[in-house]
Amino acid sequence: MICPRARLPLSVLVCLHLGTATAAAQSPAPAPASPASPASPATPASPATPATPASPTTTPTTTPTTPTTVAPADPGPGAIDAPPPVDPAPAPEPTPVVSPTLPPGAAPAPPDDLPGDVEVEVPMLSEVPPRHRIVYSNVLVARLNPLGVEDRLSFMYHRRLMTRTGKLFEGTRFGVGLTPSFTPSIIRLGGTMEIVPLAILQLKASYYLITYFGSQEFKAHAFNSPNDDFGPETIKARAEAKQAVSTYGGQAELSALLQAKFGPIAVRNELTFFHNLIKLPPGNDVFYDLRHDIMGPARGWFLGNDTDILYINPKIRLTAGVRATYFHMFYPDSTYEAGDIKSSNNDHARVGPLIAYSFKDRPAKRFMKPTIYLLAQWWVKHRYRTGQEVSQGLPLVVLGFSFTGELFARK
Repeated sequence: MICPRARLPLSVLVCLHLGTATAAAQSPAPAPASPASPASPATPASPATPATPASPTTTPTTTPTTPTTVAPADPGPGAIDAPPPVDPAPAPEPTPVVSPTLPPGAAPAPPDDLPGDVEVEVPMLSEVPPRHRIVYSNVLVARLNPLGVEDRLSFMYHRRLMTRTGKLFEGTRFGVGLTPSFTPSIIRLGGTMEIVPLAILQLKASYYLITYFGSQEFKAHAFNSPNDDFGPETIKARAEAKQAVSTYGGQAELSALLQAKFGPIAVRNELTFFHNLIKLPPGNDVFYDLRHDIMGPARGWFLGNDTDILYINPKIRLTAGVRATYFHMFYPDSTYEAGDIKSSNNDHARVGPLIAYSFKDRPAKRFMKPTIYLLAQWWVKHRYRTGQEVSQGLPLVVLGFSFTGELFARK
């Protein structure tokens, strides 16, 4: 490098020092200085640049601990326009963010620590139910007036419909599975398909192969007309005379449950349509259906409706309220004999208190929500149980025990 003339020896020293520091730059624009070595990030060495020349009155010094930058050899005139390759300094590795509450390798926590000004459309992972589930439930009931015992099983596959949360979207799903029921003299084998588009609405469709066998008092009793006598005394006399029939057939159910909750108060209404296709002896079009205590059509429809007004206290796991039940028959004209009066005399209604207590629950286990409940309903309308053959002061009483569980779950 050629240095301009200097009148003082000090200027000559400065020029020589600058020439040594900039010997590596052969292009007209000097290359930026390389950053300090990562070995000493706290005190990086910044080489002098032309933008900040040394003061003529200051004597340049060299710190012994600062590493000296060695200029590469001159590549020659042919490489003046191409700066020499410089290895970039390795970037420091980012410090991993690890939740102090999680062990190494564990899944990250749900995003529940977002700032308050961030709107989250997707709910927290802990609130999203599994996409696929296989659940089961069991309900065992004993009944008085009329007498009966039944065990109802359910094995259902549930497919979650949406991940949105909120009271209106809790439990939305599509389900299909087996839902058999058993009594000492009646067995129903079949399945159910359900869809829950909103938490306030549940729709179900079921079909069963139903058989009647066993005890004469609890089997099917066939009759010629809906106006025939099917009171408790008549059924008892027919059983002693062995007039009951062992038979089979099909039974379909279509139901819709509408429910809402206002604070601790819940209101529910479930409407179920039944269709019978039961084989009976020739000339018989109706039969006594012990499960519902009705004179049911062998081929035709009837409906049942349950309305509940409930108080729910989750702290003490108690539910209490009132249930009203109504049944109505749709008899085809062919079921009536000549001269019969077509009426709704066989409809019945009852109302009374319901109380349920759930024992301590264990969520996400195979045995959950063990619950015992008691229902007592006084007959408001019945052809035989409002004082005709049975005192109206004697209610229908149901004592039940239920539980549920999860057999499989996958997100």
